[in-house]
Amino acid sequence: MRIYKKHLKTNNPFIIIVKTDQFSMINLFRKIRQKLLSGNKLSNYLLYAFGEILLVVIGILIALKVNNWNESRKTLTEAKTYISSFYDENITNQESLESALSFSKTAKTDIDTLKAILLNREYTDIRIKSYIGSMMALSNFSPTTTTMENISASGEFDLITDINLRKNIISTYNSFKTTTKLEGLLETYVNEFLTPFLLENLRFSDFSSINSDFIKNPIFENIVLGYDALLIQEINGYEKNLERLKQLNENLSQEKSKYND
Repeated sequence: MRIYKKHLKTNNPFIIIVKTDQFSMINLFRKIRQKLLSGNKLSNYLLYAFGEILLVVIGILIALKVNNWNESRKTLTEAKTYISSFYDENITNQESLESALSFSKTAKTDIDTLKAILLNREYTDIRIKSYIGSMMALSNFSPTTTTMENISASGEFDLITDINLRKNIISTYNSFKTTTKLEGLLETYVNEFLTPFLLENLRFSDFSSINSDFIKNPIFENIVLGYDALLIQEINGYEKNLERLKQLNENLSQEKSKYND
């Protein structure tokens, strides 16, 4: 019996095919069988028949073992692909989150200054309108979740055999939703409170005042304080999410190295 490695048009790069040589093995057994029958050697013939059956069984077992090996290799390749995809995706997400956090911290510095101006009644400070402009600009963390969507839709999460890593991935992607909700709260606040107030008191074309005393209005002060509270929540959400994301990327990097060993 010979084992041949043959290229076929299939999803597997190689398929091992087990077969007997038609012009050697089969003919040889046929000659032996005929010789035994002609010599009335029943015991030898039964022994020969048992050997032939055993040979077939061995061939089947080899074929099954090779097939299992191919399936295991395919599973390993798919798992490696998912791990690499998760890593690449979340390196990008980490960069995006760091950018959003940096933007929000800059806005927080401006809002802290604006609060101090208003609380100290320094209404002639020329920086006030610039800081109001900072309140209108919002950060935006838009995480990429393609890999999570694909692995969830395919039902192949079991390919990631490390249970702790699997839980880490799921919790991190869930935290993305919390972060975007915090962004949404601040955006809603701006649209419902800050923007209507400014529309009544400022010309958006040049930021000149319609009502010169609007800065002294306690409603404006309250709007600034409410904005600051929501901005703090957003920044805290970014920081917690970033810490979780960095840990995930470290774990994914370690998992990648295992597949490459």
